[in-house]
Parts: sequence; C-alpha cells; structure tokens
Amino acid sequence: MSTYKKPKTAATVAKIIFGLLFFDIAIAPDPEFEAGARGVAIILGAALLLWAYIPYRNWKRQKRAVLEEIERQDREIDSMKEELRKRSWKCSHCGATTRGDVCEYCGSPKEK
Repeated sequence: MSTYKKPKTAATVAKIIFGLLFFDIAIAPDPEFEAGARGVAIILGAALLLWAYIPYRNWKRQKRAVLEEIERQDREIDSMKEELRKRSWKCSHCGATTRGDVCEYCGSPKEK
C-alpha cells in the first residue's frame, strides 16, 4: 500500500471556513446581489467544503484498511504459532515423541 499522509489540520480548517463564508455570502439578504453571483458563491463554497472533506475521508479509509490488514496478519501469526505448538517433536533427552514446550515424560524443555 502507498503511504498516504493525513491532511493538514490548518489547511482543512481554512477550507471549511472559506467554504462556509462563501455559503454565507450566497444566502445574504442583499437585493443588489445578482443570482449568478449567488450561484457562483454556492458552487465555490461547496467545492471548498468537498476539497476539505474528500482527502480526510480517503485518509481514514486507507488507515482503516491498513489496520484491518495488520489484524489479519496478527490472526495468521497466532494460528501459525498454535499449529507449531500442536506439532509433535522428539525429545533429545529421553527420545519420546511429545507435544507442547515441555516433554510430557521427562519434563525437559523443548530445544529451540
């Protein structure tokens, strides 16, 4: 996966503030403000708010995917460790075939 950095907080806040400012300008009760200018202000406000939201949403989505991949790998490692614990081995001291980390017959630890 590519490394995707978290969006800068100051830039995101500035985009939100300016987007809301454009929306405020568009709905201002000024009769001399033309309809075309109101439309442009609404479009600019929406564009700024989306520009603030979309990178943050993508970052959160990628962060969630990375965490899910880490959890999947941890589960896989745990299952491999469990499989190794269940596998039988031959004790070097008494020659018995046993399971676990300690020989069931002579009590000597498994050699690594």
